Amino acid sequence: MIIVIIPGLTPSIVSAADGQFADGGNSTNSTLNSNLILEKLSTDPDYPKPDSKVAINSLVKNTGTEASEPTNIIYKIGETEDKEEVPAIEAGSETLISHTWITPDEEGTVSIKASLENVENSEKEISVKVVQETLPDLIVEDLYPESSTQPEAGKTLNFTLKIKNVGEATASSSTAKYSFNGTSEGEISIPELSAGTSTSAEFSYTPGNEENISVTVVADSGNIVSESNEDNNRMSKTISMKRDLPDLKIESISLSPENPHPEENITFTVTVKNNGSAAAESSEINYDIKGNNESYTGVTSIPALAAGETGTGAFFWTPENEGQIEVKATVDAENIISESDETNNEFTKTATVYKETVSSDSGNDSGNESSESSNNNSGNESSESSNNNSGNESSGSSSSDSGSKSSGSSSSSSGGTILSKEPVSNIEAKELAAGNVQSGYHVKFDFPEGVTCITYIEFDPIKTLRRTITTVEMLKDKSTFVSEVPPGKVYKYVNIWVGNNGAGVANYFENGFIEFKVEKSWLEENNISQSQITLQWYNKGWETLATEKVKEDTRYVYFKSKTPGFSCFAITSYSAEGKNILEGNGLAEEGVLRNWNGETNKSAVNGSAKTDDKDKNPLGKAKIILAISLPLFLILVEYFVMKKKI
Repeated sequence: MIIVIIPGLTPSIVSAADGQFADGGNSTNSTLNSNLILEKLSTDPDYPKPDSKVAINSLVKNTGTEASEPTNIIYKIGETEDKEEVPAIEAGSETLISHTWITPDEEGTVSIKASLENVENSEKEISVKVVQETLPDLIVEDLYPESSTQPEAGKTLNFTLKIKNVGEATASSSTAKYSFNGTSEGEISIPELSAGTSTSAEFSYTPGNEENISVTVVADSGNIVSESNEDNNRMSKTISMKRDLPDLKIESISLSPENPHPEENITFTVTVKNNGSAAAESSEINYDIKGNNESYTGVTSIPALAAGETGTGAFFWTPENEGQIEVKATVDAENIISESDETNNEFTKTATVYKETVSSDSGNDSGNESSESSNNNSGNESSESSNNNSGNESSGSSSSDSGSKSSGSSSSSSGGTILSKEPVSNIEAKELAAGNVQSGYHVKFDFPEGVTCITYIEFDPIKTLRRTITTVEMLKDKSTFVSEVPPGKVYKYVNIWVGNNGAGVANYFENGFIEFKVEKSWLEENNISQSQITLQWYNKGWETLATEKVKEDTRYVYFKSKTPGFSCFAITSYSAEGKNILEGNGLAEEGVLRNWNGETNKSAVNGSAKTDDKDKNPLGKAKIILAISLPLFLILVEYFVMKKKI
């Protein structure tokens, strides 16, 4: 312990434990002094020699709005206390108070504390090294990248380093170590530096695709040089990188049909482009539709987009009322994807739902409903029936309507995915298709995205439902609507929902077919032959459907099944004692397939079907009789002609 005796110190000072000086109780304790702060505390010289005179400098500032009253600075040097008077200071002004201190006669480190009397939180403390000989002091004076442009990933970045000796003696040669993002990279040789001189050195780094670079340099990293201050050898800087980032921008929202009517399903297609310089991962579009006293919200997906690539997402809604609607779509609303521009992710479009006029003699099944188009409102023509409802064209879904993937959901009866109550956690993949269901016209819904195992469904409508959405859900496990697992090895569970007005019920259609695909690798891994694959339909229990192979490619085998309804299905292998015996809905004994009318058809497995001897061919028999009768008739005619001549 070092005890410092200050010359001129009067014996009237009491112990430090008393917390005050014996000044007759006249210490300043004004609230005006509460605005005084001790800005700086230092010594001159910084590194004094033993038994030498040192100036302790204290910079006091008045941060208040009025002049302060006189007060004192209390110094505690080692175990000794002293004070200096601080005069009144005008508002906003500062005063340098100097106090003389005689250093100890031995080398060492002395702690000096200074505080303003009766001013809370005004204490400052410094440590002063008392040394017999002068020492060098190496510091990192500056550190900066060579170029003023923002650095880029993959491009070499050069740094310049400046090291200075701020001490009073020459520093021998040493090394400086540099690191990036906390990882050591290398060392630089620093030559001998006399007091007050500096040197420069360079080093380089090739950044990756990180957002920032943190570079740190430590002078005299090996502690070779004995310095007067060993705590000022380090400098760190953070440099932001120019990164390749995506930029998702919604370019448009389109409606199909463009001029919708109440109760008519609308397909909304959102076009998103990645205007950035890097690929964007798959994301989501949040949409919000507001109409006349009605609204609908949901989420649909956008696939991953390469730089410059455009993608689309679709969702569906059926307005109940006429009037103007506002559709707002926001891509990456949760800011999951880091983008170069986060301000262009939203797009709003307005449209009008026009009132539809239905003629009094039109029926639900006739397909002859008359409706006002947007032209009726413009005054250019009277009324025109929609092509979709006129019965003049097929109502199969077009390529622009089918295959749209959507994850929107709603409990409202007018939403785009209202049919399924299947938990989202049980849905592996989903695909939607839209088209017109009109009595008397064959309907086919294609699923070209290929995200599920269903390629298409088709049927002949008995009733007209107009615009209809078909949803295919490929499940992770059996549907919640199914109480038991089907017989056989299960390949996939599937839900198929057709419309929201009963289109999937048997009395709404006939000749329903489903085409599905099975991976060849699954067949091989489970040692299952193609002839064992069948589709099962759940209708208060599992029913095996007539199934036949239709084609195959390098990856899949494609099958087609006839179904009396659309709801919950399972693609399985079906076997009994090693035989594929499918009874009931179209299949009979092993190796014999029945066609969709229930007639025996061996061609699928045994080549061409043989003609049954009991089958009749009236046309063929007529041709044979004609071939025999004609010559006989000609002979008979010639006989009568000759007889008449005679």
